[in-house]
Amino acid sequence: MKKYYDDCHQLYMEITDLEDGFMHVKLHLTTGIKQLTVTEAKGKEIIELNRVEYNDNHRETRRHVSLEAYDPYGSLVQDDADPLQEVIKKEEVEQLHHSISQLNPEQQKLLMKKFWDEVKQTNIAKDEGISKMAITKRLQTIYRRLKKILEK
Repeated sequence: MKKYYDDCHQLYMEITDLEDGFMHVKLHLTTGIKQLTVTEAKGKEIIELNRVEYNDNHRETRRHVSLEAYDPYGSLVQDDADPLQEVIKKEEVEQLHHSISQLNPEQQKLLMKKFWDEVKQTNIAKDEGISKMAITKRLQTIYRRLKKILEK
């Protein structure tokens, strides 16, 4: 028994040699299994057509050239994006993450609630049992500290 796989059409075919010059062909399709009994000549023709199609598909995939670009960090850059701006943006984000890591844990937690979890300042204040103005002052302190860290 020989098995032939076709990745493009998501099927595979099994061909078994039978006696008296006939071959049994079993196609495993996505819709089900089809079985055929053909002459040896037709079976060899099916095998040859399958081989030619397989080679054509592989030859065709080697011709494709990717129009996508990667930045120096290995991230995919969109077609309409400016690669230089993408690299600058990524470096700025890395600097910001590094700066945030230098804050104390309470300040980091407040930033996470405000910007990542998108909790409103009034809700943060209610959760902590303080006024909204106290949260605003804490955020202003954090912003000043981040600015100093980033200017170094």
